[in-house]
Amino acid sequence: MVSHDAGATWRESGRGLPPGVGVAIAAWDPDLIVYAGRNRLYVSQDGGVFWTALEVELPEIVAVALREY
Repeated sequence: MVSHDAGATWRESGRGLPPGVGVAIAAWDPDLIVYAGRNRLYVSQDGGVFWTALEVELPEIVAVALREY
């Protein structure tokens, strides 16, 4: 999925992400998005155009959130 308006609307990106359970958009940088699949996290730093899967497989994910440090 891709959003060009900080998550107000979404469209298919054609990048082949698996079905997901949650998405979080950084309030301080709307191009930073974390997408949660069933047990893996995917990160985009360009508003959802390209995604990188984190290598670690997690227990089943039920929610995702971002916070600034």
